[in-house]
Amino acid sequence: MLPLACPVIAVTVVVACGNGANSPDSCRQIEEARCTQAPMCNIPLEPPYSTSGTDVDACIRFYDTACLHGLDVPNPGPMMVNQCVNAIKTHACAVVATPQSDPACFWLIPPASVT
Repeated sequence: MLPLACPVIAVTVVVACGNGANSPDSCRQIEEARCTQAPMCNIPLEPPYSTSGTDVDACIRFYDTACLHGLDVPNPGPMMVNQCVNAIKTHACAVVATPQSDPACFWLIPPASVT
């Protein structure tokens, strides 16, 4: 399985800096759910490396900062974010690794990438 760190999240998180962060709270909710579920799916959480607390704590702290840039997709609204978070928490481990593969999280794919 792939690590949960940046390579997997590159689809979701905006890499450019700017003032207009798009849905940073939605990003944090999704990434916190992924960080929490990853150990149950045997998905490594390193990097980020934990210097205090658990690997899950370090993962959540990492995405608290990474999500300041927001999502690379339009704000889907709280209902769709909650459905995606629920899918991450309750569906197969593949959804933890690549949430955009689940119908509840399909909106995570940037519009230019949809075919």
